[in-house]
Amino acid sequence: MSVIYNLLYTLLFPFYLLLFVFITKKKGYSPELKERSVLYSDKKEKTLWFHCASIGELNLSRPLIKHFGSRYEILITVSSPRGKDYAVKNFPEAVVKTVPFDFPFLIKKFIRFYNPEALIVAEGELWYNLINESSKKIPVISINARISPSSYRIYKKLSFFIKKILEKFNLIIVRSKSDYDMLSDFTGKNIVLCGDLKFVSSKIKKKIAFEKKGKILIAGSTHHPEEQIVINIFKKLKKKYPQLKLIIAPRHLERVQEVIEMLKKEKISYSLRTETKRLETDVYIIDTMGELSAFYSYADVVFIGGSISPVGGHNILEAVLQNKPVIIGEHYEKISETVKQLMPEGILKVVKDEKDFEKAVEYFLNKEIDTVDFKKISEKIFECYVSNIEKVLGENTV
Repeated sequence: MSVIYNLLYTLLFPFYLLLFVFITKKKGYSPELKERSVLYSDKKEKTLWFHCASIGELNLSRPLIKHFGSRYEILITVSSPRGKDYAVKNFPEAVVKTVPFDFPFLIKKFIRFYNPEALIVAEGELWYNLINESSKKIPVISINARISPSSYRIYKKLSFFIKKILEKFNLIIVRSKSDYDMLSDFTGKNIVLCGDLKFVSSKIKKKIAFEKKGKILIAGSTHHPEEQIVINIFKKLKKKYPQLKLIIAPRHLERVQEVIEMLKKEKISYSLRTETKRLETDVYIIDTMGELSAFYSYADVVFIGGSISPVGGHNILEAVLQNKPVIIGEHYEKISETVKQLMPEGILKVVKDEKDFEKAVEYFLNKEIDTVDFKKISEKIFECYVSNIEKVLGENTV
């Protein structure tokens, strides 16, 4: 297995590298080739290693990083350049590095530098050598593990490979019963169901400097063509609700200019977060990273993107846990378990088209929703994660 994977990875690596460097530089980031090749030296003792692909996984892991940070020096690796920038700014107490390319000798060298007690992988990053080589030296734990039905079908076709890699984990903590059932087809001895860690991480409240005016509709983590749909609805509702304001936070910051062009075409006034902290225009664009969840506290209605565009849906809990009514489209495959859990609470609506979307926004603008207490749910989930991780860490220190 290792021989086949490493042969294929080595053969394809030059093409992957060229494509990766091109895309990364096009987005305005450094590819961090020196770090990815471990062309540096360092020496640490008793670190706890968290691997988080990008910003979402970093935010997910934050409660655990904070909890275990009192006992271990935290080591964070990230895959994306945006994630690296975010981690450096938001986790100053941690050592932050870009994850090495997936060659065995690079993973071994990295482990020698940092001597981790364990590797905790957020949400199913399955780089073979990262997992395989680490598991030879330290426990490897997967947190908030998930698998979509489409991924499950792919996994079934590659079941021999998937079984080999999942069996390297000492512990896999899954977020839902459906994830548990599907992953159990590949390995059952090391899986625990604790629930969605986002019920914990999404409760962390950030403070921002911002002045609210009027009622606010927030469109968060949006993709094409969701911004145009929201702008169309906003224009119609603005006639009924003159004080209504719209905040748009594109999922990818490189699309901010695209949103600006839409607003110019519609002759709608706008301002940028990086230019002002006051909402004095019709539309306010969040062109910063890491602030969206804090903005939800100012919202009267929230739309979460990646759900009209066929992405599968993004985190709805950051808004819901602040008792803000949320609207999503019908493409919510990635968050289906959370949607099922929240639908009976009356805080969430799924819309099928633009007309339905407009009705949902107006409904929530005129309705006082009941406050839901999520405290017990989040505490139980967090205790489950901590106790199971501590068991593995305790075994490793004997």
